Amino acid sequence: MKLLYLVVFIVSWLVMPNIYAQKHVKGKVLSPESHIGHDHEEGEHKGEVVYEILPGATVIWKGTTVGTMTDLFGFFKIPALDIGDTLQVSMIGYETVGLVYTGWDYLDIPLEPGVLLNEAQVETRKSTTSISLLNPLNIQQLNRKELAKAACCNLSEAFETNASVDASFTDAVTGTRQIRMLGLDGKYTQLLVDNLPGPRGLNVVQGLSFIPGPWIDNISISKGTGSVTSGYESITGQINVAMRNPENAEPLHINLYISDARRIEWNHVSSHQVSRRWSTALSTHAELGTAINDRNEDTFLDTPLKRDIVLRNEWKFRGDRGIRGEYTISSVSMDRLAGQKSAYSDSNSPFDLLRPYLEKTDTLFWAAATKISRLEASAKTGFVFPGQSWKSLGSQFFASTHKQEHKFGNRSYVGTEEYFRGNMLFSSIINNTDHKFTTGLSFVYDDFNEIGTWGAEYNEWDTANDTISRTEIVPGAFFEYTWTAGERLVVVAGLRGDYHNLHGAFTSPRLHVRYSLAEETSVKLVAGRGFRTANVFMEQLGSWASNRRWDIQEDLAPEVATNLGLNLVSKFRLNSREASLSLDGYYTNFDNRIIVDLYNSPHEVSIYNLNNIGEYQSRSSSKTVQLEFDWSFHRRMDVRAAYRWVDAVTGYASGDYDSGYGFEMQQDPYVSKHRAFTQWSYASKESLEGKQTRIDATIQWVGPQALPVPDGMTMGMDPDNPMEPMEPMDNMHPSVSPSFTQVNLQFTQMFPGNLELYIGVENLTNVKQMSPIAGVNDGVLDLENFDASLVYGPIMGRMSYAGLRWTLGG
Repeated sequence: MKLLYLVVFIVSWLVMPNIYAQKHVKGKVLSPESHIGHDHEEGEHKGEVVYEILPGATVIWKGTTVGTMTDLFGFFKIPALDIGDTLQVSMIGYETVGLVYTGWDYLDIPLEPGVLLNEAQVETRKSTTSISLLNPLNIQQLNRKELAKAACCNLSEAFETNASVDASFTDAVTGTRQIRMLGLDGKYTQLLVDNLPGPRGLNVVQGLSFIPGPWIDNISISKGTGSVTSGYESITGQINVAMRNPENAEPLHINLYISDARRIEWNHVSSHQVSRRWSTALSTHAELGTAINDRNEDTFLDTPLKRDIVLRNEWKFRGDRGIRGEYTISSVSMDRLAGQKSAYSDSNSPFDLLRPYLEKTDTLFWAAATKISRLEASAKTGFVFPGQSWKSLGSQFFASTHKQEHKFGNRSYVGTEEYFRGNMLFSSIINNTDHKFTTGLSFVYDDFNEIGTWGAEYNEWDTANDTISRTEIVPGAFFEYTWTAGERLVVVAGLRGDYHNLHGAFTSPRLHVRYSLAEETSVKLVAGRGFRTANVFMEQLGSWASNRRWDIQEDLAPEVATNLGLNLVSKFRLNSREASLSLDGYYTNFDNRIIVDLYNSPHEVSIYNLNNIGEYQSRSSSKTVQLEFDWSFHRRMDVRAAYRWVDAVTGYASGDYDSGYGFEMQQDPYVSKHRAFTQWSYASKESLEGKQTRIDATIQWVGPQALPVPDGMTMGMDPDNPMEPMEPMDNMHPSVSPSFTQVNLQFTQMFPGNLELYIGVENLTNVKQMSPIAGVNDGVLDLENFDASLVYGPIMGRMSYAGLRWTLGG
């Protein structure tokens, strides 16, 4: 905590430049030349469109007050905002145009003539997801409308309508969700919030639920290793969450949500222009769940009891001389209770039991209690050199303090983390703007202290605490060069070097190439290397909900991997309607990986280095291929369809030691080799009063997944006599899950006054995993064989919800 206070004081006193260089977008607004009064010969302009300048047009960043008008020569100049913001150009008598900002410096914008509003209404629709053909990185962006197609209560639930990111439950008890990308756990994807560190460290899994969906402006999903300017931890990709901020947030936005499981949520975002230079945004989130649900009658709560409060306050500064600043502070308080129903059914105030259960020392029932407190602060400031918009100096500072307490059955855990990251950046050009570079220095301080009884057997209540502590200090430097070779080719090459005080020096080369095969078709190549240090207790959160004790190898090394990827994306018109097709393939290979071995024993979680298995080098890799098709096949309807193939394998030490190899290649658990997805959206014509009906349906088919069931515990096998079949028992599971199909449906009705009411159903067909908790026999808990982590599909069954969104000044 002292570290955080010190950092906040230093950052608030020193005004450092921001990574987002303050530059301007310039351009010209044009319109087709009118032939009225022109003395053209017949056929002189046949087959071509001649444009003329359009003075007096309005150019504004959508959702902000930052705007200008074109001069007598049709020219405009406007301060640049963030990548992904929409530049809106309008003029009476012309159709309004909205352009998603991808970083361009100059643009000619043609406006097509339209009719006056009292004669007819010009209707346009924008895709809720977008992929840039010009950006060399393979980035898919989800905007607010895309996120509103599902309940999207928080970031862990924001990918229900996306084919690139999978979301699943960690276990059948706590209700915690995790994500995967390219066939690997979300810990290998670098999560950023406004291009600053997001969920990571002890916060890597549960931190997803601390980012409410209604706070999010857009999400950018980048596959493959990301930019070296963001750090060294990206292996399978980067996900950047752009929050609603003082410039793009409405004066007031409120979202309410309630489910049939009596989960209630409140979300609010408001913005205020304090002065000419300063503006602020305040965001609040509260969640409460007190219902005792046990629909499958296995004596365990289907959903945890929860009580969360999250607050965020951001300030933005826009100076007159090229200085811009963004300063944010946020806090999190989270309480969770889960486990057997009998632990809570007699209490009128279950959260009064939180502290007693964290200190529980008896075996009357199995309970899980979690308490998290977190505080974050960040500062980004930047300076653009006068008259040199391509030259800037910037900085980023981020600090957090995190404390987590939990107790699962007889095993306890208390973890604290103090984290700081600083970046200093300088951007300029070499000769001209075809050759740009960004270089800088970074510094990471990460202090961990973990105390607990993770080594206890399932029936040991008096085991002494174990302690693991480490302090990571990582100074680094980076250089990224961008070469624009005409309109077709863009190359981004980066290299960073970091020195880890515990593990030595690491280099992280990164390469991104974009080549335009045609005006609407691009091919992109990515290659890069990343490394990270593991935090096994929080990354493998689901294993706490079991009888398994933790067996951790000493001297765990950093995880190091290389990622290669190729992407082909094409935009075209099909039956005169916009469509796009994307095909990509990625390969991730680990030099070292921290193996979480659940195959070896039903009573143990074995943690060890990949490169310490047997006398030969083991290996771990993931190969993925994805095909995605988007089509606005009707002016009211869109469809998206995707298929993905994944082959994720690892050499586990639980193989045949007699062969002398010491490992056996097996499929990574909970990863389906085949997955198909389709999403359908309908939107009626919006009336002049703002009325509109939207219907969104998502259908997802998930193929079989390998389950980490040790030999002798598979369904239908007698552990004492493996050759003899036996009747299935409640504490046994199949080694491969069945495939299943899940359907989500949502109806949204818009009313005048920017009011939206929505109702929806998740898992419409009521698909449920049978007996998700091993070790429960006819309501009797067998602690020796208890395991609630063998979750491969939906647990709750059908779940309905309703809510409202209301915006003032949108």
